Amino acid sequence: MKYVVGVDLGGTKINAGVVDEYGNILKKSSAPTSKTGNRTEILDKIETLIKELNSEYNIDGIGIGSPGFIDSEKGEVLTVSGNVVGWSGTKIKYELEKRFDFPVQVENDANAAAICEGWLGSAKNFNSFVMITLGTGLGGGIILEKKLIRGSHFQGTELGHAILYPNGVKCSCGQNGCVERYVSGTAVEYFYYEKSGKKLTGKEIFSSYYDDIYAKEVIDKFAMDLGYFLVSIKNILDPEAIVIGGGVILSKDIWWSNMIEHYHSFVNDDPGIEILPAKYLNDSGIIGAAKAILNKINI
Repeated sequence: MKYVVGVDLGGTKINAGVVDEYGNILKKSSAPTSKTGNRTEILDKIETLIKELNSEYNIDGIGIGSPGFIDSEKGEVLTVSGNVVGWSGTKIKYELEKRFDFPVQVENDANAAAICEGWLGSAKNFNSFVMITLGTGLGGGIILEKKLIRGSHFQGTELGHAILYPNGVKCSCGQNGCVERYVSGTAVEYFYYEKSGKKLTGKEIFSSYYDDIYAKEVIDKFAMDLGYFLVSIKNILDPEAIVIGGGVILSKDIWWSNMIEHYHSFVNDDPGIEILPAKYLNDSGIIGAAKAILNKINI
């Protein structure tokens, strides 16, 4: 049996776990992400987590899921917009292979989630699907004919930065009207504050849906905008399925049916694309990053 470590780097927390070749997480550990903008601090925390996990299991490789445009061949972060301060330009593979005698594979974090869902999750029976991760922002991964699409410049599948409303709300990426400015936890918080003048977390807003008219208005608009966006995905890629994951999916009982209704009312010719919630949520990044390195070492 081979064991690897999968690392899921987020804006607030680094999650890591030992994963076997069947996708089972055997042990997990985590640490807060450094907010200082010092990339060495983040690398040091990742190193500490890996050493802790390796002390119990003799691991064979390390997989990293990181936000940003990721050159997966060199294992480098090309750019990242705001999620992890100071992380742009980090040579993750180079830095970790200096510290460990293991091969390292680096992927974009949403791509890692897609790898996980395609391997073991809701998309395991599909050759072609689109993964959407809904959290603080909106991430995306695309697998066509079992192949992960990264783009010619490793900037492909950035679904959150497709334009939904031209000249709309300013995005941290520099564009205006990006999807994630309308369909994400941050978007829900922004529009709720704009309507009510009150600052609530996304979780608080979703939980207030039935009692707060502003929360209902904002979440209904969120569901409609997501329905719009799913139509564009269908028309551009014609996948077998669209899988939606990320932390916001925990509130799907409130908005899922509304989103599906909007999708069907907008779409011109639906061939029967399946729209499914992800099977794996908080663990998808760990498992997907682990699978990326397992693929590299030919498991």
